Amino acid sequence: MSNTSTTICPFWHYDDITDCAKYNLQLYPAAIVGLVSFAILLVKSTFSYVKSVRRSYHDLPEESKPLLDVATSYGSATQESISEPSAKSQHFDLARLPETNEDGTPHGTVELVYKSISERARVSIEYILVIAALALHLLPFFVHAIAREFKHAKYVPYVQSGLWTYLFLICTIRIVNLKRVSIRLPSLWIHSTAIYFFNFFPSLFTFRSALVHHGLKSQVRQYYIVEFAINVILLYLNFTAKVGDKPSQLYRTPGVEPSPENVSSIASFIAYSWIDKMIWKAHKSPLKNEDIWGLRQDDYALHVLKGFEASKSTFRFTYKLFAHFKFLFAIQAFWAVLESMLVFGPSLLLKKVLEYVADPESIPQNLAWTFVLLMPVVKMADSISSGCSLFLGRRVCCRMKAIIIGQVYAKALRRKVTVTETMEDEEIEPKTDSDEGSKKESKKTAELGAIINLMAIDAFKVSEVCGYLHFFVSAILMIVICTLLLYSLLGWSALVGSFAIFALLPISFSLARWLGRLQKKMLKVTDARIQKLNETFQSIRIVKFFAWEDKFFENVMGIRNEELYYLKFRSAVWCASAFVWFITPTLVTLLSFYCYTIIEGKPLTAPLAFTSLSLFTLLRSPLDQLADMTSFVIQSKVSLDRISDFLDEPETTKYDQLSEKSGNPNAPTIGFENAILSWNSKSATDFKLRDLNIDFKVGKLNVIIGPTGAGKTSLLLGLLGEMDLISGHVHLPGLIPRDELIVDRHTGLTDSIAYCSQSPWLLNETIRNNICFGTPYIQERYDAVVDACGLSRDFQILSAGDATEIGEKGITLSGGQKQRVSLARALYSNSKHLLLDDCLSAVDSHTALWIYENCISGPLMQGRTCILVSHNVALTVQKAEWVVVLENGRVKSQGTAEELLAAGDLGDDDLVKSSVLSSREQSSTNLQSLSDKNADMKAKAAAIDTKLRKIQSQQEEVAAKTDGKLVEEENKAEGVVGSDVYLAYAKYFGGWSTWTLVVIAFVVSQGVFIIQTFWLRKWSSESSAVEEITMRATQLQQSYVVRSLINPVVASFNAINAYKEAHTTLYYISMYAVIGFTYGFASCFRLYVTFFAGIKASSRIFETVLKKILRAKLRFFDKTPLGRIMNRFSKDIEAVDQELTPFAEGVFMCLVQCVSTLVLITFITPGFLVFAVIISFLYYLVGYFYLTLSRELKRYESITKSPIHQHFSESLNGVATIRAYGIESRFMKQNLKAIDANNRPFFYLWVANRWLAFRIDAVGSMVMLCSGIFVLLSIGKIDSGLAGLSLSYAIAFSESALWVVRLYSTVEMNMNSMERLQEYLDVEQEPPYEIKETEPRSSWPEHGRISVKDVSLRYAPELPRVIKNVTFDVEPCNKVGIVGRTGAGKSTIITAFFRFLDPETGSITIDGVDITSIGLRNLRQAITIIPQDPTLFSGTIRSNLDPFGQYTDVQIFEALRRVNLISASSQVGTSQSNDENQNKFLNLDNSIAEGGGNLSQGERQLICLARSLLKNPKVILLDEATSSIDYKSDAMIQQTIREEFGTSTILTIAHRLRTIIDYDKILVMDAGRVVEYDNPYVLLTDQSSLFYSMCENSGELDSLIRLAKEAYIKNKNSLRK
Repeated sequence: MSNTSTTICPFWHYDDITDCAKYNLQLYPAAIVGLVSFAILLVKSTFSYVKSVRRSYHDLPEESKPLLDVATSYGSATQESISEPSAKSQHFDLARLPETNEDGTPHGTVELVYKSISERARVSIEYILVIAALALHLLPFFVHAIAREFKHAKYVPYVQSGLWTYLFLICTIRIVNLKRVSIRLPSLWIHSTAIYFFNFFPSLFTFRSALVHHGLKSQVRQYYIVEFAINVILLYLNFTAKVGDKPSQLYRTPGVEPSPENVSSIASFIAYSWIDKMIWKAHKSPLKNEDIWGLRQDDYALHVLKGFEASKSTFRFTYKLFAHFKFLFAIQAFWAVLESMLVFGPSLLLKKVLEYVADPESIPQNLAWTFVLLMPVVKMADSISSGCSLFLGRRVCCRMKAIIIGQVYAKALRRKVTVTETMEDEEIEPKTDSDEGSKKESKKTAELGAIINLMAIDAFKVSEVCGYLHFFVSAILMIVICTLLLYSLLGWSALVGSFAIFALLPISFSLARWLGRLQKKMLKVTDARIQKLNETFQSIRIVKFFAWEDKFFENVMGIRNEELYYLKFRSAVWCASAFVWFITPTLVTLLSFYCYTIIEGKPLTAPLAFTSLSLFTLLRSPLDQLADMTSFVIQSKVSLDRISDFLDEPETTKYDQLSEKSGNPNAPTIGFENAILSWNSKSATDFKLRDLNIDFKVGKLNVIIGPTGAGKTSLLLGLLGEMDLISGHVHLPGLIPRDELIVDRHTGLTDSIAYCSQSPWLLNETIRNNICFGTPYIQERYDAVVDACGLSRDFQILSAGDATEIGEKGITLSGGQKQRVSLARALYSNSKHLLLDDCLSAVDSHTALWIYENCISGPLMQGRTCILVSHNVALTVQKAEWVVVLENGRVKSQGTAEELLAAGDLGDDDLVKSSVLSSREQSSTNLQSLSDKNADMKAKAAAIDTKLRKIQSQQEEVAAKTDGKLVEEENKAEGVVGSDVYLAYAKYFGGWSTWTLVVIAFVVSQGVFIIQTFWLRKWSSESSAVEEITMRATQLQQSYVVRSLINPVVASFNAINAYKEAHTTLYYISMYAVIGFTYGFASCFRLYVTFFAGIKASSRIFETVLKKILRAKLRFFDKTPLGRIMNRFSKDIEAVDQELTPFAEGVFMCLVQCVSTLVLITFITPGFLVFAVIISFLYYLVGYFYLTLSRELKRYESITKSPIHQHFSESLNGVATIRAYGIESRFMKQNLKAIDANNRPFFYLWVANRWLAFRIDAVGSMVMLCSGIFVLLSIGKIDSGLAGLSLSYAIAFSESALWVVRLYSTVEMNMNSMERLQEYLDVEQEPPYEIKETEPRSSWPEHGRISVKDVSLRYAPELPRVIKNVTFDVEPCNKVGIVGRTGAGKSTIITAFFRFLDPETGSITIDGVDITSIGLRNLRQAITIIPQDPTLFSGTIRSNLDPFGQYTDVQIFEALRRVNLISASSQVGTSQSNDENQNKFLNLDNSIAEGGGNLSQGERQLICLARSLLKNPKVILLDEATSSIDYKSDAMIQQTIREEFGTSTILTIAHRLRTIIDYDKILVMDAGRVVEYDNPYVLLTDQSSLFYSMCENSGELDSLIRLAKEAYIKNKNSLRK
């Protein structure tokens, strides 16, 4: 009986290979492998020789080369001239990044690993075995009995001995090179290993032949057995060798153990046992971050991105990305092809075994046992192929994620600083009435939330799908092979079934496309939700100040509900596509068997039925993969398009602007030449700087002044190249990246820029790191800078000095401290040119004077250009060499201070005149040196300290020194995800009714599935019985006598049988169809119930967590980086939304399948029960070890995402500063470092996944083996139908078992997201929002009387008191100014009114109501604050002034007039001429960018003031509310406050003493105590008062006394009336 026969040489005969096949196996493979190996060696050696000759030629001295070969000879282009990098690429080209860390240390070092003694011994044993093999293959030439074996194949001994001689030579060279490389050749170890591998398979056949063929002579049998033994040992030796001929390379990075992947043997690589050490470590104790190994050198983000950028392809990002991985994809495809062939092995072997069970005479017993033994072997080969392709997929996934995040980050750094219009996406935002011009913007630029989403969700989706792209190759191949096999079984009937599959494909594909469209819509809504949440949490202070939590909660939930709508819609479509998938096998089997039995009229036997069913089940898998992959690819395409669109957004033109030379010999070094600059020329409300001709004085102080909104900040940003240059030229040095600059030996400075923005941009770091900003720490210089910026005293106050962590955006520092840290950073840098934007606005007048004298015009500024924007004209123009006055985007005038004073352009303030005149007198007579001035200022400060010491007689509470850490390490749960997490989720999921429904749905669907298989067995056994009767009757007909007697009986019997058979077949088919469709509906219902209950659960979880976070104490937001909170609301919520339920459903289903399979096999062959227990225990062990590691790795993977988010949002907020300093490469390296920190746990998580899959498959193949053995041992006791049931379920078992563990681990990983969200349910909450019992009357507060009695406050129980026994009363309608030095507790006492801190002692009452006794909503809505940091939301002017539609347009415009944003005469809705900048506040629908990015700081403060004016409360608190507004506007606003809020009580913190000098009372605070409290004039009349000293220090004493006196007399007069 020959399976594969040809006319020339049949391969098989009965139970063994034929003799000619045996000779062919020994001849051809050996010849081909040997020749290919030799050819490769020859080619490689030739190439390396040519290369070495060329290299030695290049190393020749220049004069010994031919003339034309010299690179610099005439006509040749130098390398520099060919590839001179552009200014932009110098800053942003990832390919140019040096292979160093941000501190300059090497990124990593390559460590060579040489052969150990055991490895050398291994090579020696190999050498001895090769000599033995050579000797063995020479025996045919000397031993007659063996020579006779090859008499018909004389070439075999020659080829075999030739191959082993070649191997002997290779091994000899390897032995010679063991200690030191003497003979240089390509890696010979690879060649010998490959030959051993390919030699193994022919020798396996000859070995089996030697065992089963009894006619062989003993010497020949021993020859084949020894040959096989040597081959096995050689293959084992090389497969377990850790190091080849060349030393292996370990890549060691600082603080991380290197990956042992490169020093792993082939065997440990295939079985993934190289990760055993990490698994064992995780088992012994919870894994720490440093226990996670580093990556392979080529997996690190820096190397990946350098490789990607090096290609310099001009294709669109998508094509470039996939082209980059083409080789890895090709190798993946190879393994996928191999897998798609091997996967059918067990099914084909099953058919053979079942045929043997049905008829033991059909094949020999030894062959049946061979088939059973081959089943697990083929299964493992399939597992290895599948594992290799998936492992490569994960490597691609890791690298792709690094590329996408790295590219998005680099793009975000080089993106144009845009002024975004209102969102024009109708699907998300309600339509606004804004003019068409703003709606027709070519493309809306991505906002912060959307960019974070690109990185958090889109990068993950795209890289994830690339891990599985090889499924397309394997799926298509599997479908083809499967169809061919089915055709060989069922004939054309199989094609009918296969056609049905293809007929259903368009339905699956259209459903997949529908899913893709829904995903796209949902992602847009998710973007909007993340954007809204990001904005809410960034502005949480203002939300709490105004008690807007409920309103913002409603806004977010509005977007969330839309997101849930799409999620439900998507789940419904998913259920529909799942139904198609569930009924496909039934439909296919039904059609095929119908055609086979009814139309062809053939009987359905058990081997046929179960092999077909097994193949149809196999066919379902690739189809499912195709449908799933199509769906995922479509979803990923959506994400990839979003990424590509972002990467195609406009980039900054800064480097083109600044590198363009004007050609004018008199062009300024720093300045503008006929420049017109614009922010957004497409916008109707665009702000332009026009006709700029400014030549700033290099090495001198230049001051820019002008009213609020004049364009001063825009001028600095325009100078930095951040605006669009419409015409003219911008001149500024500093195009070269900071790390490439040459330091001037004499001055220690570089020709670069330092920029101090108006809103200080600080890193979530220590103060020292913020000041040093990546430059080396030099103690002497650092101390001088700290002193010059007036930070010395602040460092004494702060518990950890300059080691204090300042939180996100410097949250723990006061406004003045933030500005001074930002200023110190600019001063400490080695930049020659400093651009300072209003850095004196938030400091008191005494500190401002100190900074001006010591920093801005002090010794550290000597020889440096300083361009300063300021409103403090009187102080700053004193020593200015050049003053520029701006007005509405134009230069009103410029010149020296005297020239402008004479022209009247410095205003009519007497202080400015006296200041300019006195400074000129001083400069002419040089009366006072800086040290004298400093001594004078220090003496005044000392006088204040002396006065304070007299007042403070009480014992002070000593502030304990701390390590300064504010941001705590992110919590990471350890061990198994707690049962409390599962229980919590179960409660959210639903009550008993939901759970009962879910359990019933699962049990019913699996029950119906098993019934369907049993029905098939019943059908096939019935068919077999009918066939048997017919066969026996036919045998009886052979005898003539019997035939004549029995013919009539048989004829009638056949007729009855045929009629009965047709009906029974139809009956069986109908029942099979009914059961199949029932299964489809039951499974679909199961999915529907679980998915929708899961969505309901995630909706409840989101709502609960959001409420908790919005009600959390402010301290939580100070200590928790925004990125960390956003990670919970993006990735974790997405996991609970979209992943948890499907995976949990999968686990439960696979578990039901596994249990039912074990029960079924045990029922058929009871002896299997013992093995079932052992196998279950092995599964438990594998699952346990996998989960101990994967659980911890997943937690680290989740935690390490937050720093990427945080660094992203931090960088995006400070793009202009990063670019100004020229330190883009440092920030890109930080980003790459964060990517690597995340990729490490991610990569090993998937290696662990492969480790699991291999072992589960190994145990699964044991199930297959045991099942097969028991079936063979039970021959005669069970029929082939039951055997088919047992074996087909055994084949499917390992797949189900693998998915139980794998899906359970995924569920646990996603439960980790639930655990992280649950962690936020325990956040410390603020006091009750509403207390019905103590709710104050609706008119409260009627008068505005405030009483503060003995109030003490702490930020936390373990921290010292910041407010100490403060007592003061404020009469109704009084205006109280609060003054004091930095850290005095001014802002703290104000926040106490809003109960951000509750008093430890004492009480605060407003109109007799204790504020701690009422709900926060009543309190916060009754009083108003205008905070120091103006907070605006993206939207329109109207939505910012009146977020919840409570006021009319008339009221809003009136408020804008009162704060001087629109003049009393301006007509609302009228537009000005195009030559001038339009007043954007005339149209309430004009847009405001995220965070108010398109307004100046002063305008933002005025909007916040107008917002409070609308509220018209009884109690108003102003915290530095006008610090960024020019003095003239400030005076007008103070007048407005006096007039408009005449009936309100006002508490104002101010550094400008002029602002509060005419108030009713002044509260002087220091170190958390009230030092003085009285009328300003009364305090000024007492020269020993602290307030007097403060006024004296400001340099405005006389005018302040005059103003205070006027106000005092006016007040007295009004009281008399």
